[in-house]
Amino acid sequence: MRPFCQIFFVALGVFFFGFLPQGTSAPIKLRIGYSTFAAADSGLWVAKDLGTFEKNGLDVELIFIRSSSIGVPALVSGSTPITIMGGTAAIRSNLAGSDLVLLGSFKKLPSLAFLVANKKIARIEDLKGKTVGVGRFGGATDYVTRLALKKLGIDPEREVKIRQIGNTPERTVALQTGAIDATVLSPENKFAAERFGINVLLDLRKLGVEILNTDIISTRGFIQKNEETIHRFMRAMVEGIHLFKTNKKKSILVMSQYMRTGDSKILEVGYDYEAEVYERAPYPSIAGIQLALEEIAQENPAARKADVRRFFDARWVQELDKSGFIDALYR
Repeated sequence: MRPFCQIFFVALGVFFFGFLPQGTSAPIKLRIGYSTFAAADSGLWVAKDLGTFEKNGLDVELIFIRSSSIGVPALVSGSTPITIMGGTAAIRSNLAGSDLVLLGSFKKLPSLAFLVANKKIARIEDLKGKTVGVGRFGGATDYVTRLALKKLGIDPEREVKIRQIGNTPERTVALQTGAIDATVLSPENKFAAERFGINVLLDLRKLGVEILNTDIISTRGFIQKNEETIHRFMRAMVEGIHLFKTNKKKSILVMSQYMRTGDSKILEVGYDYEAEVYERAPYPSIAGIQLALEEIAQENPAARKADVRRFFDARWVQELDKSGFIDALYR
């Protein structure tokens, strides 16, 4: 190939795909946290297993973190400098003095979309005085549960008992055995729970509000020192989201490994919901941040006066969007 042609095609690759041919530099090692085995995090898993991180010069290790309440100290310490988790815990931490920020949001609608109860709870009023299970206090399930209860007119502090149970499998078993009376579940886990009998008390998707739940979190300190790493990560993540939304067969194969199930129907229910609600351009959810601040303000008055811009940095998504990179993926 003539030298001019070689230069042309390398330049073309940089423009459209944002990377140089492999071998130009050693990959950057990066530990990424994620906080659920539910379908919500599928875009991250696809980016890892189908090679978009590697393509963008990243050697990524995925670290499971049981809850966003654990994810926050892992972020602050630098153990996992980028973590996919519910952004509300990051906002609380920021208000308390950390430099955690949202770089993006996979979606604006909640993954924990359903407040469900056992068959004994037929009406919302029946939930009063009962026990509601969450993952960990201060985590995403806790935030979504309290928000859902308030929307139903139930005071989460006075009218129910909120009990810390664990991740979805533990909460589902607790619901089935009667250890708890209600919990929040994702669409695929709600489908699984229907097999032993539940009542759906609230579909949070019908509330018409954006809820932080699958957000890309980092620290301003890490961002300032590692802008190239952030750029590569966000580019790879956008490509991973594209692969997830457009390649159902391969995505479900990846999901089955991380979700630890071979149940094709559960996998399909999870895929269909997340593929629909994932954003092509995963801008941070500003409305979701504002709603979180409103909720936090009830216990921390400083949240009322906080500037929403303090909690996010959308530069990388904006760059990928305005350059036409994201649109080109879907052509």
